[in-house]
Amino acid sequence: MLWRTHFLTGVVAGLALNGAPDLKSSLLPAAVAGAAALLPDLDDPRSRLGRLIAPASWVVKVAVGHRGPLHSLVASAGAFLLVLALTRGDAALAAAAAAGYVSHLVADSLNPQGVPWLWPWAGRFGLPLVQTGSLLEKLAVVPLVLLLVAWEALKRF
Repeated sequence: MLWRTHFLTGVVAGLALNGAPDLKSSLLPAAVAGAAALLPDLDDPRSRLGRLIAPASWVVKVAVGHRGPLHSLVASAGAFLLVLALTRGDAALAAAAAAGYVSHLVADSLNPQGVPWLWPWAGRFGLPLVQTGSLLEKLAVVPLVLLLVAWEALKRF
């Protein structure tokens, strides 16, 4: 999936997870989840995040390959723990980060390549429904996710 699809699905996950009654209280968890949704593609130097920190992204790609360990539940737990440490124990923000991270895995599971959810065990899981950058993603998936973002945001007004 494209970076914007991942970011938006992360925002939806952050808004859905956060039960705050108002939009203002939901913005930080939604932003954290959206940003965390980009983290699995650190292993792809061509990704939005990979281009921002190209040297690190190339090292990760050479070390583990694309859609390897960073596209797993183990890595999503790592994202949770990292944000928990960085925020000095803010479990709500750490949960938002994990939700955003997992939203990336769910979205990539709709791609023919699938993802290794249970890494280090072999095997990829996915449904070959949407090719990355395809017309279907641009004209159906992104607008649908935008509607979900709007829906979640409007529930808090």
